[in-house]
Amino acid sequence: MTSKSQINIFYAVQTPQTTINIALDTAYLEGVPPGKQAITGIYLMDNRINMGSTLEGTQNLHTVCYTGDNISWLVMPIDPERDDVVSIIGFTVLTGNVFGGNIGAPQSGTNPAYWIGRAINGKTQSSYQINFLIVDKDGNLFTSHCVAAISTI
Repeated sequence: MTSKSQINIFYAVQTPQTTINIALDTAYLEGVPPGKQAITGIYLMDNRINMGSTLEGTQNLHTVCYTGDNISWLVMPIDPERDDVVSIIGFTVLTGNVFGGNIGAPQSGTNPAYWIGRAINGKTQSSYQINFLIVDKDGNLFTSHCVAAISTI
């Protein structure tokens, strides 16, 4: 028989300590010409403002987290009544090695709007690009991306 404390410890290992929520203004982003970078319409927020995260509410969020933290990214449309489906289609690390290469690199699970990774290396910083896919109610595809940063303490 498994004790309650064992279940709680197991759950805590899988639960992200650092969460990053991403809101997409799909109505705006669908109007951005192909090949152009959106200057607004992508808003990132995390639960680490008390640790020194900055640029909350912009597409250039700088998250500060503990070494070893599990990190989640969840993307959602701002206006769910538009019936747009949004997902994360990939991450590209541009600089640094917070994720320890492939060891902690963000990965998708069964829900393409939700990815999880892990901050492996301590006292370092990475910048990374998040790539998004938007599918409107008519099945039209749109892509966008943003560049954010993460530091470990």
